[in-house]
Amino acid sequence: MFAVSSRVATVALYITAVVNLLAGSAALALPDLNTTLLYGFEEPLEGIFLRYHYMIWSMVVAMGAGYWVAARAPERYSALILAAALGKLSVAGIWLEMAWHGIGTWLLLAGSVFDGTLGLLLLLFFSATRSR
Repeated sequence: MFAVSSRVATVALYITAVVNLLAGSAALALPDLNTTLLYGFEEPLEGIFLRYHYMIWSMVVAMGAGYWVAARAPERYSALILAAALGKLSVAGIWLEMAWHGIGTWLLLAGSVFDGTLGLLLLLFFSATRSR
């Protein structure tokens, strides 16, 4: 099996933290622009949809803060790394399925590749730390 070093995990976590913090903050500040860019949805978000948007992107920001902390000593944060890997892979799969069905824009495909790659790296790191 391909082992991921602690250094690679640290870099992946810092990259993930920065992207989550920036993308999450932008999505929270500009929800209508976010849904237009990702999904091609031109209507303003209102009611329950706006609240779900805030809930999801608030979690993205919160996880970004967690990734930043975990990047300092990834071996100590295996539970967070497992959650990160599973979350990233889930989002990548959902966005890939949406892109496959023509729901959304090309940014979903780019996000799938990005999140899927980071999720796989983190899952490999988690597996390597569990087998030690």
